[in-house]
Parts: sequence; structure tokens; C-alpha cells
Amino acid sequence: MVDALCRTRGWLKPDGRLIDLRPAHTIPDVVIGSDERATVVGVLVVEAERHERHAAADNALDDVLRRQLFALEELREFAFLRHADTAEELRDYIAERWKQTRLDDTTCVRTAAALRDQAGARLWLRERVAMRRLRPLH
Repeated sequence: MVDALCRTRGWLKPDGRLIDLRPAHTIPDVVIGSDERATVVGVLVVEAERHERHAAADNALDDVLRRQLFALEELREFAFLRHADTAEELRDYIAERWKQTRLDDTTCVRTAAALRDQAGARLWLRERVAMRRLRPLH
């Protein structure tokens, strides 16, 4: 990853910037609620390989900043939401699209029950995303 960041410096225009956009936290929340109230009903199960991949990306970024190849101009975090109509739909979406991550049976059942108990409640997956603007130092 450090090599990829180093190569990127050569591709940018002199006044160009690199945007690093990726999850800020490895484990997203499963949330149900309404406009008035939201409740975390569980989290996704994340395998060690995903944790390691995220840690490697963080370490690579730290390395190029420490070596002064890039300067961090700005860091913002925001919530990225994925909505689903049912717990099963969310579980199936994660199983199809995400590697090393799953919605376990216990959380799926708890989520489905919470949706039944709260009339009008919505279901979403809340992931914290970090966006970093990096300026190359030549």
C-alpha cells in the first residue's frame, strides 16, 4: 500500500490532491428507528482478515505522512447508511457484497423482532466513513 501511495504522487498534477475514502471503523452498526429515535440492535461479525486489511491501510497512510510524502490537509468523518426493508434482506445483501463480514443469526433475529415491535421503524446499516484530503509534498 505504501508503494501505491508513493506512485500516486507522480500521477497528480502539481496542485492536485489525493482523496482517501474508506471506512473509519471496521465494524458497522445495525440500527432500527425513526426520525425521533434510533437504536443500535447489533453489529456485524467481522473476520480477522478484514481487521488486518484496515490496519494495513491505516499503517500505510501513517507511514507516508511520517515520511512527509503527503500532508494531511483535512479529515472528515460521516455516517454512510444502507437501508433495508427486512433483517433478512440486510443479511443477504451483506453476504453477497461484503468479504469477511456477516450479519449473524442472533443479530438477524433480534433485528427482525425489534422491527416487528416498533411500528413504522426503519432498518439501516450505519458505517462510519473517513475522507482524508492529502497534498503531495515534493
